[in-house]
Amino acid sequence: MKAHLGLHMLRLFCQIYQTGSVSIAAQRCSISQSAASYLLAQAREQTGDPLFVRSRDGMVPTSFSKGFYEKVMPALETLDLAMSNIGTFDPASSHRTVRIAMSDIGETQFIPALLQCMHHEAPNIVIETRALDTIDLEQALRTNQIDFVVGYLPTLVSNNPNAHLFDESYVCMFSRNNEYLANGVTLETYLNCSHVEVISPTSYHNASEILMREKLPERKVGLRVAHYSSVPSAIENTNMVVTVPSRIALSFAKHHALDFAVLPFEMADIDVRLFWADAFVADPGLAWMKDKIITAISRF
Repeated sequence: MKAHLGLHMLRLFCQIYQTGSVSIAAQRCSISQSAASYLLAQAREQTGDPLFVRSRDGMVPTSFSKGFYEKVMPALETLDLAMSNIGTFDPASSHRTVRIAMSDIGETQFIPALLQCMHHEAPNIVIETRALDTIDLEQALRTNQIDFVVGYLPTLVSNNPNAHLFDESYVCMFSRNNEYLANGVTLETYLNCSHVEVISPTSYHNASEILMREKLPERKVGLRVAHYSSVPSAIENTNMVVTVPSRIALSFAKHHALDFAVLPFEMADIDVRLFWADAFVADPGLAWMKDKIITAISRF
């Protein structure tokens, strides 16, 4: 089987070879030591060779590494020479594709704002969204399968560079003709209604549903769906309610006969963030795109 070593892996390999240190190599590649260790492990797996052996004198290259370095380093130098004039990024002339992982409702909410923010400056950049996969997101970032992730993803916070976009709160959304809520949303009227649960294998909003089951075991569930986008049409002619983030409720209420109100019990706010991989922070195009995403979504 052929090995598939990305450019970032090859650069890190050469830096470890030259310095005998993973930490120094990580600094020179502008990545964290944990990211360097991960990339080294991937390179070892791809080549089927340990590449370096730890000793008192640092990381000692294997015999395979010596031959490999002699072939790789000249190729990198040739590539660097070819790219020596590409030190900046011109959004007006760029045709690159930027891949962003987000939920289906994130596409509906954030993509229009992002396009409005950047389309005059970067008319040829392609935005490609990917479905959130909460199991493989971190690996997808590290291996350059995606460039950014947007969402409420608490398990990514400690291991990946990120920026806070906004805090969000949950509300109760319901039809304007809901017979149980004609006089307002109280805990009693909330529990009298049949509820919609949005349960998706790729969403951390599932945690809110689990919490409500624990706090309000008497809550009646009449519908379970995998996506928020199907909810407005499902409830606007019924007495059902759904507990959703307030920005989603505000958007749905503009296009459907729906209203929303503060929940009659306490729910923790949602911390929505932008995530990226620290192995790629030196890319001026991604740095420009990161600023545009933060600007667009933070204004939302």
